[in-house]
Amino acid sequence: MPSREERKRLKDEYLRAEHKASRERMVLDLAQLDSLVTSVEASVAEHGCDHTLHATIAWAEERAVDLESLMIGLEDQGAYCDCEVVMNIDPEDIFGPVRERPTGA
Repeated sequence: MPSREERKRLKDEYLRAEHKASRERMVLDLAQLDSLVTSVEASVAEHGCDHTLHATIAWAEERAVDLESLMIGLEDQGAYCDCEVVMNIDPEDIFGPVRERPTGA
């Protein structure tokens, strides 16, 4: 059985790889993703959430964003409807720094 330090190192490597892969699956850049969340948040505040991606799709179509690729990136973050886009998508988290390797690793 791996030591505690080895398990921690493996977990850190896994989390770094997952963060990097998640970022790579997101077709939007930081500014676009921030714009999407802001727009969808305003729509949900005004109209509520009908548990679809209606506002998200409208935003993407206005900007000629590839919907299939966008849906993959959003679903990867747990956003399957407009209110989940608002609640689950944090552009700073997605595009923030990937966890650094612990010193001495």
